[in-house]
Amino acid sequence: MISSSWQLFIILLPAAVVAADVALTPSSPPANGTTVYEVLPKFGLPPGLLPNTVTSYTLAKNGAFEVDLAGPCYVDFEYLVYYEAKITGFIRYGEIGDLKGIQVRRFLLWFDVDTIKVDLPPTDYIYFDVGWITKKLKVKQFQTIHYCRKKGLADMIMEQAEGFL
Repeated sequence: MISSSWQLFIILLPAAVVAADVALTPSSPPANGTTVYEVLPKFGLPPGLLPNTVTSYTLAKNGAFEVDLAGPCYVDFEYLVYYEAKITGFIRYGEIGDLKGIQVRRFLLWFDVDTIKVDLPPTDYIYFDVGWITKKLKVKQFQTIHYCRKKGLADMIMEQAEGFL
């Protein structure tokens, strides 16, 4: 027989998942009117590499960039991706290098994404360098801008479980 605490946990779990999907609210676009989502395609990259919570960005002539988000958050692509509140790197046509502030979860571990690149001329694939491993994914999942959750699903499940124990 399942204890009443576990029954309550099982009943409340779907509500917690729905609450987690509520997106952080982004603020207005930069003063120059060009959003980072418009800049990425000018470099041959899909606009959905960044979540919907970008509050500001800077891009230097040498390609150095800094993107500020409303806060750290998670997006579910083929893998769970964590975005820090500040993302930095260098952008050039078809590639973002020296990337800081984005991690991907694989096998219950978090790995830093170092480089993101696409084929030139463009194909249906995008590549993510994580340490010495390169992961090839379909670019289609990065064509749309995704909502960012404040917490990952695993974090919410653990918080709910701890509350009932």
